[in-house]
Amino acid sequence: MLFRSNIYVPHVGSQGYDHQTPVDKHPDILDIGCFGAIRPLKNHLIQAMAAMTFADELGKELHFHVNSTRLEQKGDNVYKNLKALFEGSKHKLVEHDWLLHESFHHLIRKMDFGLQVSFSETFNIVAADFVHLKVPIIGSNEIEWMSCLYKAKPTSLESIVNHLWLAKLGKSFGLHTLNNLGLERYNEEAIEVWKNFLHRSE
Repeated sequence: MLFRSNIYVPHVGSQGYDHQTPVDKHPDILDIGCFGAIRPLKNHLIQAMAAMTFADELGKELHFHVNSTRLEQKGDNVYKNLKALFEGSKHKLVEHDWLLHESFHHLIRKMDFGLQVSFSETFNIVAADFVHLKVPIIGSNEIEWMSCLYKAKPTSLESIVNHLWLAKLGKSFGLHTLNNLGLERYNEEAIEVWKNFLHRSE
């Protein structure tokens, strides 16, 4: 059986520090992380616009967090458009270097929400890290293991905003843990695939 190894690799979160320690948050600032390499199919611009709309509806200042040091597939144009979008706005584009995994987890825990509403994905380690740390994240249909409640349409600003509202309301009821269940099922299937593969290789 042929399979893409980047799909069937179990996700293991960082160990060695307390995920539950409270993070100090400014009540008037909304932190949304849209991490990963900047490239056209990651769909940063419409996600930033949706995050701005959501922040306006909440009456908050948006801090939109991205990794700006990894531009791929002519992502420099996407980056320029992102910078232009935030110029003269009350909202802020916050740029981060590419971080080591544990440092990245510390950054994720400062977020209110994550966005990975991209046009093309396989597994999406960023989304898995958000889920592991119990920070609500919105993806797209490209992330197969994610709950349909957290999948927005990449071409629809309205859909992304609506799903951010759903994620906010769902936080009170623990609905974001549905993504944990999907990730756990994925891990179980990945482990079984690798066991079968290794058994046939003996």
